[in-house]
Formats: sequence, structure tokens, C-alpha cells
Amino acid sequence: MDEFIRQLPHDNAQLNTQWPDIFDRLFKLANQIPESDLSSFKIKCLSALLNYVVEDQEEYVTDKATLIHTVLENLFQHPLPPLEEITRMFCHLLDISNKNRMINLALIQKIYSGYRLGERLRQKESVDLIEKILFSLEKFDFADEGFNLKVQGQWDDLLSKGVFSAIVCDNNKLTELELMTNMRSAYQHFYRSAAQHSQQSQIWSNIITAIKYVFPTLFDVFTTPGDLQLHLSTAVTPPVAFDYVNLLAKSLQRQPDLFKNNSSHIYAAFEQLVLHNNIKEADSILTYVIVHHFALITNHEEIINLFIRLCSAVTDIECRHSFCKLLIAPFVYELTKKKPNKKLAVSCFDLIIAIADQKVAEALSSVKRLIAISEFYPWKQLDKQLTHLLQTCSAYDEVSGGTENNDLSILADVLKLLHDRSKTNTSILQATHEPALEAVLKWCSGRNVADGEGYREYVYEMGQSMTELVDEKRVSADTCRQVVAVLQKRVDDLDEDTYEVNHAYETFLSAVTTLTSKCMKQLKPVPLTLHEDVARYCLSALKYPLRRENGSATIEYLTALLLWFSVGPCLGNENDARAYEKCVDRLFEMIYSENEESMHSWWSTYWSTVLMNYPNVAANHSEQLLEEIIDHKQIILLGMLITLYPKNPQPFHQRLDDLIHALFDNNGQHLTSIASLLNSIFQANPQLITPAQIDYLFTSIASHHHIPYASDSIYRLLELVASAQPELFDKHRQQLIEAASQQQTYNVFNCLHQYLIASSVLNGEEAAGTNLTVLIDLIKNTKTLSSDLCTQIFQTCQAIGSRYKAALAKKREDLVLYESSNSMCRMLIDMIDGNKMSEEQQALLNRTVDEMTEIEARVVQTEKSVDKVTKLVKRQELHMTNLDAHVNHIDTQITDLHQQVDLHAREIERIDAKTLSYVPSEWGHQVCRLLNVRADNDWRLLGKRFGYSASELKHWAMQLDPSMSLLNEWYMTHKADEATYGLVKMLGDIGRSDVEDIIRSAMSVAGQLIPDDLSIDIKRLPPVFLSYQWGSQKAVTRLKSHLEQAGYACWMDTGEMGGGDKLFAKIDAGIRGAKVVVCCLNKKYAQSDNCSREVHLTISTGKPLIPLQMEKQTWPPEGALGPIMSEYLYIRFFDRKASDENYWPADKFTELLGQIRYHVAPDPDMISDQYRNWFVPRVDNLIFLQPTVTTDSTTTTTTPDEKKDKEAKAEEKKKKKTTTGGDENDNADDTPLVVTHPQIMISYQWDYQKDIIVLYKKLTRLGYRCWLDIFQMGGGDSLFEKIDTGIRHAKCILSCVTPKYTKSINCRREMALADALQKLIVPMLIEETGSWPPAGPMSMVFAERSYIDFRREGDGRERWSGKEFEMVLARLKQAIPEVETAQPRRHLLEMQRPMTSMKREERDKGKEKEKEKVKMKRVGSAPVIAQSRACSIM
Repeated sequence: MDEFIRQLPHDNAQLNTQWPDIFDRLFKLANQIPESDLSSFKIKCLSALLNYVVEDQEEYVTDKATLIHTVLENLFQHPLPPLEEITRMFCHLLDISNKNRMINLALIQKIYSGYRLGERLRQKESVDLIEKILFSLEKFDFADEGFNLKVQGQWDDLLSKGVFSAIVCDNNKLTELELMTNMRSAYQHFYRSAAQHSQQSQIWSNIITAIKYVFPTLFDVFTTPGDLQLHLSTAVTPPVAFDYVNLLAKSLQRQPDLFKNNSSHIYAAFEQLVLHNNIKEADSILTYVIVHHFALITNHEEIINLFIRLCSAVTDIECRHSFCKLLIAPFVYELTKKKPNKKLAVSCFDLIIAIADQKVAEALSSVKRLIAISEFYPWKQLDKQLTHLLQTCSAYDEVSGGTENNDLSILADVLKLLHDRSKTNTSILQATHEPALEAVLKWCSGRNVADGEGYREYVYEMGQSMTELVDEKRVSADTCRQVVAVLQKRVDDLDEDTYEVNHAYETFLSAVTTLTSKCMKQLKPVPLTLHEDVARYCLSALKYPLRRENGSATIEYLTALLLWFSVGPCLGNENDARAYEKCVDRLFEMIYSENEESMHSWWSTYWSTVLMNYPNVAANHSEQLLEEIIDHKQIILLGMLITLYPKNPQPFHQRLDDLIHALFDNNGQHLTSIASLLNSIFQANPQLITPAQIDYLFTSIASHHHIPYASDSIYRLLELVASAQPELFDKHRQQLIEAASQQQTYNVFNCLHQYLIASSVLNGEEAAGTNLTVLIDLIKNTKTLSSDLCTQIFQTCQAIGSRYKAALAKKREDLVLYESSNSMCRMLIDMIDGNKMSEEQQALLNRTVDEMTEIEARVVQTEKSVDKVTKLVKRQELHMTNLDAHVNHIDTQITDLHQQVDLHAREIERIDAKTLSYVPSEWGHQVCRLLNVRADNDWRLLGKRFGYSASELKHWAMQLDPSMSLLNEWYMTHKADEATYGLVKMLGDIGRSDVEDIIRSAMSVAGQLIPDDLSIDIKRLPPVFLSYQWGSQKAVTRLKSHLEQAGYACWMDTGEMGGGDKLFAKIDAGIRGAKVVVCCLNKKYAQSDNCSREVHLTISTGKPLIPLQMEKQTWPPEGALGPIMSEYLYIRFFDRKASDENYWPADKFTELLGQIRYHVAPDPDMISDQYRNWFVPRVDNLIFLQPTVTTDSTTTTTTPDEKKDKEAKAEEKKKKKTTTGGDENDNADDTPLVVTHPQIMISYQWDYQKDIIVLYKKLTRLGYRCWLDIFQMGGGDSLFEKIDTGIRHAKCILSCVTPKYTKSINCRREMALADALQKLIVPMLIEETGSWPPAGPMSMVFAERSYIDFRREGDGRERWSGKEFEMVLARLKQAIPEVETAQPRRHLLEMQRPMTSMKREERDKGKEKEKEKVKMKRVGSAPVIAQSRACSIM
């Protein structure tokens, strides 16, 4: 049979023709198989068939398939040929077979399946035979190139689903786990070889998958240390096989020790894969090895630097996408999952830049994740990197392709994170300013220069964040003009057909305009050209609609609004203000001609600033302002119009009658303000007042008696007219007399006084007698008349009698009745009798005669003026008649607009309330009106229930709106929802349901709910918060005790409040409720997360912060708090004396009290004897502290000898004083007196306080009134309020400059206010600052001011002496010429000592008699100043 097989034809056609015969012949030969040599026969036949197949070169057809099947069917019968022979033939076929020869494959398939080769080999554990098959398969070429797909599928089925099948129930396979374990080496070699070739064909990949399913760890064993390195090298050698790399990675995943010992080799292999753009393969190494074993990595800097190198090495743009997505993103996630060591901060930031430089959207999420690491980066060291990062981010505007905006919008988030960090790290803005400003200006135009197209939405989102990284203080006026020019061009192009609404671009423009408005406020001064540009733009923008059809505001309106409301603080002179006059006129037209009520706030804001600072500009618009007040009933600017009257009186005269009738509009709500304006007019031109107007005023007094202070205001006005036109009062004479009798107020008596004197002058002696009778009858008929008013009436009699003595003489008998009870009456009788008067009486009489002469001249002048006015009125009557029709028409329009104007007024009031108060405007004013009404459960009871002290309630009682002051304090120190909840609950407790209902109703209308229950303590929180690290608890506890003894309640975490969220909530509430936070810093403070959290909350809530150094350490402290603390001056709170029981030097505790006093007043009820009057400094020998003791009528002046004795006693007492406040018997004579209207304000930093007190003494002795903060510690308001008042009243500010002075926040505030108020500032250099002007925020203030050098280091001279001090005096002489330094004491007027400096016995026990005996008197050299009658009365 074997010979027959060898003779078979290979030609397909011939085979087909002979096939019937061949088939019959094969059938016969199969039946003739010899029994004795059956195995040998089958081997020969199989060998013949193998040779036939190998030699066959024809196409594989069905006949040949049938031939093979027929032959093998006979050979498959038992007994089977030896396994070795079958295996040999099987391997021979594999070795010589062509992968595309189907006939070869068919024979291989038949042999393997027919002889159950895999099953038999497994059963006999034929190791050698299996190794031969594996070796033959390793050599087989399955490369995809030129591989017939159909044949490839057959090979895949044979191998992956047959020989290496993973199916459990399949027995004819070589993948049995026990077998593979026993032959691990052979199988591993084949497995690895298959993996190496897997990139050639999918067949190898499928074989690997099948084997891996059965034996997952087959790849894992590495026999020698170099074995792994060899495989790593093989894995990265091109062509790279993914399956090989993947198997190697998963093997390493299961062997952590192998990773630890070979990490550098693994990194190198990973790097090679990336460098050859094998990103998918590198992903396997990263995911299964590096990321999985990340916790085992000890040298993170090595792998960070690896990724930095790779970022620059990947140049192909497509690879960058997958590189960032598959490699960078998971690595960064793992790196940031736990905060890295701070030593890696700079390397991490370099990695951020390297990733961002990829310029693909997939990189941005990793950049954001890295930057988001908090309290990590040393921002001061990263200025160059920050600049690079900003430039890289801005370059993303050129990113091409169809990348979604969602990915690129992360850029805006990255920039926002940088902005958040810049709030506490100012160095960030220094680095980001220039690139951010460059990008903002580039994108402002809205067009890409390269292609002329608009930028995509993400660019404008990025631009909004870029504006927050621009340093407002470094932006120039030219830059601001560039932005305004862009806005102007955009408005100019609005009428073009190509204009399209781009909401992202418009939002960006709004942000840029906001930045510009802030920058303008920083410019000093703002150039006129910029003002002109802004005015031109606002005028252009107002020509277009303010809102779109959907109701949203247009960008023209928004940008103009932002610029407009920044104008006020930027106005430096009248020319700046005049640049906006056309805009203001346009606004007024829009408000009242076009019904644009929203523009009223624009108009009123501008005039509020201009009226206060540049009244000459406003004077030209007096008619418009009066129309606003009188016709439109908008009285916001009313109080400022007084300054305009002298500059342009004519418009006020024309509307005088309207002003008078407006006094009682809105039930007299603005009577006081209008009366003040009328007071200026009446005083300057009383002749303009008509009889009808006087009649109206007297009628109004009677009809509006229910309005508080109405009659007082009217009588003050009438008083001014009574002395000039007394004839207008004749018909109201009786009403005036009755009012004087019934009301008995000074204003009524003053009016009657002026009327009776002027009437007597005008009508002669008969009228004088009648008027004297009226006055004496008034005394007779008024039983309860006070002695002061009696004296005033007798003074009026004296004034009339000084001119008409005969008339006065007739009243002698009436006057005698009161001679004994009134000294003024005795003086009148002496005058009648011709008795000699004392010098004082004669001087008073002379002043009275002068006053009468003045009134007479005024009456005569008024008569002439009235004649002129009468003629003028007649000439204008015709003109007025012609205007009647027009006025009637205007009246109709005003009536129509009245309701709209009222609504607008309420809206303005609501906005103002929001601006000026923490109290919700929806109900604040209404509630305060009710609580201000005196009752048992008014605002006082509410304040007590809240826990406020009696001194605080007393201080608020002196405010115009005490309830608003109380509620403002409550809301300022609590979260809004908690404050409202506490207020409503407390109102219910005190029985004020009426007020509670108003609040609930208003909240309901606003769509807000008041919680039913909150777990908060409804009480006032301590004003001082003590922040500390637990290592300082003992010292801080003692500090708390002493602060409370000095009048300051303190909040301190004592560890008894629990932990977690509950503690954090209480700390949050404590900081929000405090007025000042004291940070007690030891070396561990900056490393404490809780302490850092407290500091950041303090900064974010805007609370003042006072650092105390509790132990010696570097400043600023190392760590995250360093940049924050570098902005503050610390108090050195250690190195106490050895004998001191406290933890701090005594003088430093006094300094701390003074610093706290800047922000909050002490509670007098808490102050112990030890700290009594700590806020009243003791300064000896101040020039004005020389009291005289008055007992009855005897005055005793201190003699030189007595003065020496007193000084000796004072020195003895000084030795006995303790450092904390002295003994109970201290005399208060060395207490400085109150200076209410200073001429000089001394600004300094506390380190030089002793020198400053010496300066204070010298200037005081020269006659100057000086303001010094240490003499202003008493009272219930904050020291900042007093500083504000002191600077505003002072004519000159002496600035004592030191390095610490330039860094002090309080000193910076003083100089900023003085500079804004344009006060004369005299810089005095006390200590070297390194440069002039000194670096820092004060450089702008001192830039144009030269200093006077008072540095006295080691030269032995007194500081305040020499030519330098003479230069100071010369500057003061220019600023305060009225002080004569040659005769200083004449300028030291009587001043009162603060109530807080009085002895406790005097305050508490009320010893009135002792207080009357000892009074402060004017110093002896002070001149007697002649007083006018009005001053005498007052």
C-alpha cells in the first residue's frame, strides 16, 4: 500500500480522472494488511502519505482531502503505530511545512486529532516528545505578511483551540496544569517565545491567552539575577511585542521584591518604550508595575525626573495624546493620592511645566491635579516657573484640531487655583503679572491675529481667570487706556452687519473691565486722558439699549457700569470731574425723559463724590440738583448742597419758595437737612424772604407739632429773618410770645430776642417800651421759667435798654422784684441808676451796644435790599406768567413719574443699606424703627439677652440708630443664617412677636426659610480669639486670664469641647465672632494643620491678626504660614525677667493691650484693680496739666515752691507704682487731657514710643494741639474710629518712619487715609530703611515727599533738636500759622480729662460735692476771649 501511495499522481486533473480506480485500489489494499507486521505496515503507509503531501505542489482540492482521509481512516484502526513515530512525523511535517499549504495543514490536523496525540502524550507523560513538538512550533513562521486568512484561521483553531486548548473538558490537548507544572521550563520557554513573536501574528497571541488561562504564573520564574534584566532588554528591543511586555509586567506585579531590587532597570525599560513611541506597551509597565508598587518607591524624585525627561522626548503629536492620557494621568493620580514630601515641591512644579508643554488637552487634568496640592509649593522660589507656566497656558489659544472645549476648559480651573493660592502668597502675583497681562491684552480684541477668526470659548474662560492673576498695583494708565480703546472700538462697530453676540467673549470683557476699574483706583494720579477716554466710552455705550429682549443686561451697559462706579475714587482735580459732565447730563436725561430709573444710582454716585470734593464743578449744575431734590423728591444729595450755595446762589434763590415748602414733605423726614440748606440762604440773604413764606413757616409750626424737633428747626430759621425783617413777624407776635412761654426752649427765645430787638430799632422808643413790657410780663406770667432763661430775657432787656434808656428806666420797679435772685437783673438796675460797673459788666454792656448797632445796620440794609427785590420781582412777573403753561405741563409729567420715583428711592435705600450694614435690608430699617421705641423689651433688653455688656449698650445708645448698631454687630460676628435664627428666637423670648413677624414675612417673600432649630449658642462671642499650639497652653491660659482682667473676654480652645467636626465648628464660630485674633506662635505652630486652618480662616474672614512670638524662632516662621506672617509685625513675648511670674515681659503685655485696643474697646465692668486705667497713660509735666483748685469764689494758683514739693511727691509715688497700674490713691493730675480738634497727628510704630512722647511734650509746650494714640484709649468706640477722626481734623501729619513702620498694617492705614485726604505729611526718618522712598506699600505715599533725617545712632545728640527739628517747626508754621510758638500757653484752651481717668470712688459712689470742689480751669496765661451774646447764652 505504501508503494501505491507513492505512485499516485500529483496532478489534480489526472487524480480526478483516476480517482474511482484509486479509491477501489485503496479499499482492496486496506483489506490486505498483514496481521503479523501491522504496526510496521501502518508506519510505512503513513510515511508514504507524508512524502506524497510534502512533494505535492498542486492546489489542495477535495479529491486530495478525500485521499488523505481514506488512507488515514484505515491507519487509525488498532493497533496504532508507536507514539514516537507519530510524534516524529508530526514534528517533521511542522518543520518542513509551508504555512499557506492547506494540504500540509490538513494532514497535521488529521494526525493530531485521529491519533489523539495530545491525550496520549499527556497520559504517558512523554516529556521528550512534547518538548520536540514545542520546539517545532517555536520555529514555525506565523508572520501575518502573505498569510492566507482562511489558512490562518485553520492554524489558529488547531493550536489555540486544539493543541493548547483552555477548555476543561477537552482531553486532546497539551495544556494540562499538572503536566505544565512538571515541564515548567520547557513550557515557559515556549510561552515566552510565543509572546516574543506575538507581534507577528494573532495566532501567537491566542496561544498565549489559552496558556495563560490554564497557568497564569507560568512566566514568573527567573532563574538568575540577570535573567530579568535580559527579559527587560528583550521586551524593549524592536520590534516590541505587546504580549511579551504585558506578561512581563504582570509577572513583576506579582513579585514586589523583584521590583524593589530592579526598579532602575524597570524605569530604563519603561523609558525606552516611550522613546520609541510604544505607549501602549509602556502603559502595561506603568499600570502593573510602577503604579501597583508605588508605595514601595523610596526615591520619588528619580521617577519624577524620568517623566520630566520623557515629556520633552515625546515629539509626535498623536503620541502626546496617548502619552498624557495613558501614562501621565495615572502616574500623577498616584503621585498626588497622598501628599508628597515637601522636598519634591520644586521637582513637582517642573513636572507641571513639562506636562503643560505637551500642548494637548489630555495633559491639563494632570496639571490641575498637581497644582491643587495645598500647602506644598514654595511659591517664592518659583517665580520663573510660574511665568513659564502662564506663558504655556496662554499658548493653548493656538491649539488646533477638534478637541472639545470641556477638556480645554480645565485651563481656567488651573488659573483659578493659582489665583486662590495668590490670596495668601503675594509672590505669585509678582511672577504671573506680566504674562497674564500680555494674554489679557492679546485676547481683548476678540480676534486671532494669525487667522483673523475669533477665539474659542475656552480661551475666554481662561482669560477671565487670567485677569485675577494681574497685579492691579502694577498696571499702568496706558494699559487701562488700551482696554478702554478696545471697548470703544467694539461700540463703534455695533452698527456693522457682521456683529454677532458671543457670550463667552462678553463675559471675558466684563472681567477685563472689572480689572481695569480696580487698576484705575490704584493709579495715583489717574491722567486726564484716561478720564476722557472713560467718559467718551460711557457716553457712547449709553446710546445703545441697556438690556436685550430676553431681559439680560448688554455688555455695553455692564462695562460702562463697572468703569463708571470706579470713577469717583479716581478723581484727582476739577478737570478730571469736568470730563464726565456730558455723561451726567445724559444720565439725567435718561432717568427723567426715558424712564431709565436704574441709572439714578449712576447719577447720584457721581454727584456724591463731586459735591464733596469739587463743589465748583457741581455749582454749574445747581439747577439740575435742585430739580432732583425739589421736583423729583430725591433727597440723597441734599446734605451736600450747602457747599454750592455760596458759589452759585441764583438757582437757590429762584427755588427758595419750593425749598421752604419741601420742609415737611414725607412727614418732615428730611426737615433737618433742608433746614440746614435754608439756614445758609436765610443767613446770607434774609431780605429775600417774603411775608407769605414767613406766614407758611408759622402755620407749619402749629400743624406739624408732632414731628420731633420741627419747631426748633423752624425757629432757628425765623431767628435769622427776625433780626433783618422784624415787620414780617408783627402779625405772629402773639404766637411767638406764647411759644416762648409754653415751650421755654432756647430756639424760641433766640427768635423772640432777635425780633424784639430789631423791632425796637425799626419802630423807635415806643415800640421798645412795649417790647420791654412783653419781656417782663413773660417772666411774671411764666411760673416754671428756668434761671438761665430769665437771664436771657434780662439780657434782651439790656440790649433794648442800651439804646432806649428811658424806656428801660420806666421798668425799674418791675425789675426790682427780681434783683435779689438774678445777677443780670441787678446789672440792669445799676445801669438804670448810673452806678459804676465792674470791668466785666462794662465789657458785656459794650458788646451789647455793638450787637445793637449791627442789628440796626442789618435792618437798614434789608430795607434797601427788599426794595431792589420788589422791583426785580415785578420785572420777572411777566416772564413767570409765560412760564406757567410750561410749568403746568412739567407738573403733569412729575405726577406721572411720582410713583416710579418712589419705587426707585426705595430701591436706592435698599442698596445703600446692603452696602453700609450687615443687617438684611429687606427688614432691617423697619425692625430698627420698632425696637428704637422706648419700652421694657426694646433693643436694650435684646442686647442684654445676647450677652452684650452695659458699656457696649451705653455706647450704642449714643448712636443715631442704636438698634441698627446692635444688629449690625450681631450679624457681623455670626453667619447670616445663624444670626437670623438667633435673633428671631430671642425676639420670641422677650415678647416681641411684632418684630418677629416682620422678619419672618420678609424672609418668606425673599424665598428664604428660617431654620426651626440650630445647634448654636445664642450669645455674644468673646471679642478676642486666642490661637495657639498645645505646647504653649499653660502660657496662653495665663495670658487669657490677664487679658480678661484688663477688660477683654477671650475665646480659647481648652481641649474640653470634644474633637472632630464639633470642635472645628466651634473654632469657626469663635473666629467669626471675634474682633481680633491673637496668634501665639511657638516653633510647632506653623507645622500644625489646625493652627494653619485657624490662620487661613482669619485671613479669609478679614479679621485683624496680632502675632505673638512665644519663644525664640526665625521670622517669618518656616512652612506654609511664612508668606502670611511676613506681612505682620510680631510682638516679642518671651525673655521675661527672672523674677516675673508671667511668661512675658511686662512692657510687651502693655503693647499687646494697645494693639488690641485698635480694634475693640475694653469692657470697664471686667477690669480688675490691677489693671484699672491701663488705657490712661501717665506722662509727667505736660504743659497743660496744671490745674487750679477752686473753692467757692477763691482761686489758688500753684507757686514754684509748691510745684517743687508736688514734683518730689510725684517722684516718690512713681517709685511706688507697680508696672500694672499704680495704687488706689494715685492723683489724676498727670493724666493727659482730651484733645478733640488736634492740629497735628503723630503717626509712629510702638517700638519708638518713648521718643514719640518726648516729641509730643516739645510740640505741646510750643502751643500745638497734638493727637497721639496712647492718649485716646478710653471710650466705647474702636481706636480706628478715633484715628480716622484725628487725621480728618489734623492739619499736619508727622510720620515717624522706620522699617517696622513701613510694614505695620495700622501705620499703612493711617498714611493711606492721610494721603487720600491730601493732608500735609511730613516724613521724619527715625531709622535707616535702605532706600527712599522705602520699599513696600508706602512707597507711593512717600515717593514725592522728602524726609527730614532724625537718625541719631551713636552720635549722642538729642533726637528732637538741631536744624532738623527747626525744619519741622518751619513746616508746621506754614501749615498752622495761627499758633504763636513765642507765646505757646495762650493757645492751650480748657480741656477735660477723660471720665475713665477719674478715681473709682468718684465714679462709683457719686461724690458730687467733691467733684464740684475740684474742677479743671483754663491755664492762667490763657486770654479772656470776648464772647458774643449768642455764645454767652449758649
